[in-house]
Amino acid sequence: MLPSHLNGHSPLARRRPRLSAASPPAAAGEAGAGPMSAAAPLEEHDRIYFQSYSHIGIHESMIKDRVRTDAYHTAVMRHQKFIEGKVVLDVGCGTGILSVFCARAGAKRVYAVDASEIATQAREIVKANNLTDQVVVIHGRVEDVDLEEKVDVIISEWMGYMLLYESMLPSVLFARDKWLKPGGLILPSHATLFMAPITNPERYEGSVDFWHDVYGIDMSALVPLAKKFTSEEPSIEIIGGENVISWPSVVKCVDCYSFTKEEFKSITAKYKVSSMMLAPIHGFGFWFEVEFNGPAESSHNFPSNLNPLELIQKKRRRSSEDTVLLSTAPEDEPTHWQQTILYFPDPIGVKQDQIVEGSVTISQSEENPRFLNIHLECSTGGQTLVKDCAMR
Repeated sequence: MLPSHLNGHSPLARRRPRLSAASPPAAAGEAGAGPMSAAAPLEEHDRIYFQSYSHIGIHESMIKDRVRTDAYHTAVMRHQKFIEGKVVLDVGCGTGILSVFCARAGAKRVYAVDASEIATQAREIVKANNLTDQVVVIHGRVEDVDLEEKVDVIISEWMGYMLLYESMLPSVLFARDKWLKPGGLILPSHATLFMAPITNPERYEGSVDFWHDVYGIDMSALVPLAKKFTSEEPSIEIIGGENVISWPSVVKCVDCYSFTKEEFKSITAKYKVSSMMLAPIHGFGFWFEVEFNGPAESSHNFPSNLNPLELIQKKRRRSSEDTVLLSTAPEDEPTHWQQTILYFPDPIGVKQDQIVEGSVTISQSEENPRFLNIHLECSTGGQTLVKDCAMR
């Protein structure tokens, strides 16, 4: 078992295995019950990606995440009037749990599409719950299926670490453009990615300062390696609200009714925040929220000049009234997404009310479009730091 401070670097601590890990060739598999066109040959990165989802442990961690699963169930029931008697497309259905939710909410038909071998078990789950008349499980990529009709609703759990990791959102957008009827419902409908400087002395001390005195032995020669290891890749771990030293900045708001695949390829945002305390900045944390709204209920109808705090407060007031909000913020109940942390090799000291500003660019990797490249620039107190890393 890894020390707790290294859990974020362990494939077993992640929602899914690293997508760069070697995997055995995917089984050919039958087309699955339901309509389907001839599948295009899979790229190597897609083959590894879909193969990773054949592992039951991945689905166990997602389903056991009650924050996530309850939010989807609540959203389905909240929008039952849009689902009852209608046709639903579940993009990346996995075990089929969201398809079952929709069928039990009265959907006339649910097309449950998944390209991994878990579709075989999803079909058995549908059968065991006497829903074969409503739910059609299709084993294949949504880009390759050939449905017999347009759909009224698209539901998908497409969010990855840092919201965008795995690049599943483009598949949802493809399904929207090809299969969704005008005025149809998309669940979730909106997403917001946030970032903020964080302080985490315990993590730094446990990973870096630890080497200065190891059972009375000076092993500080390992400190440079420890700094590199700690900061070379994004870390997936849980932090608390006490670790966040400023109000968050919005990196990107995504409206699933209008967002495009081209926009997804590269996202750049500037930030300028004020430190709420005297503390060292050890890096930046990223987290997201998604909302489950109808097409006429865009969360981004809020005035564009709202600061992130006002935006969060307004969204949460509305969430308690008439919409469903799924949050992975540090101050909220932890989820299997946790938070994504970009650590610096060395901390930067800041005083209370000191300005921290810069920019971040998140782009799809040319090596593998399911990977993310992250470029972060940070300036404060006369110091400037530039950090490049990849999320694989």
